[in-house]
Amino acid sequence: MVIFVEKYNINRGDFIIMKVINVSLVVKPQLKAEYEEFIADLVRNSAQETGNLYYGHFKKLDSDNEYEIIEHWRDQAAVEAHNATPHFQKFLAGVNDYLVKEPEITRLILE
Repeated sequence: MVIFVEKYNINRGDFIIMKVINVSLVVKPQLKAEYEEFIADLVRNSAQETGNLYYGHFKKLDSDNEYEIIEHWRDQAAVEAHNATPHFQKFLAGVNDYLVKEPEITRLILE
């Protein structure tokens, strides 16, 4: 919700329906350094996309090999455009090589 307030002036009447996607990843401990190099391209390019409001990648504080991707998108069209990009397709093709288990994905719509 902070992103909504920061990027849009609700006093001016701006309104969006924001798509939020959280992805939890558990990385093989021996591949952490390689994973962090692999993910950097996705994060850098995704944050610059039209329709992206926020894109972050974080290591969880209570675990040495668990990470979270947090994405905020303007709308479903922005998510679909992101999903078609070369950097996202590269991520899909290679991410499972680094993971202990399938990613856990949570999708939210904020109105």
